Amino acid sequence: MVLCICHAVTEHELEAAIEGGANTLAAIAEKLGAGDDCGCCKDEIEERLTRRCGRACDGCPRAHAELTSAA
Repeated sequence: MVLCICHAVTEHELEAAIEGGANTLAAIAEKLGAGDDCGCCKDEIEERLTRRCGRACDGCPRAHAELTSAA
């Protein structure tokens, strides 16, 4: 399913970016472009980040620790 229509970013691509260490909205925007244009996908991205690391925030140390320990 496409989550970001402006940049044609799919659900799979978003999840892969999160798995790869993009744990903030800014990091997702930098990596995929999603969330930096019209903003319609921002809520969905933040929700997925929250589910992944417990909260959507810049520099979330919990997400970083989870991602590095899983590698």
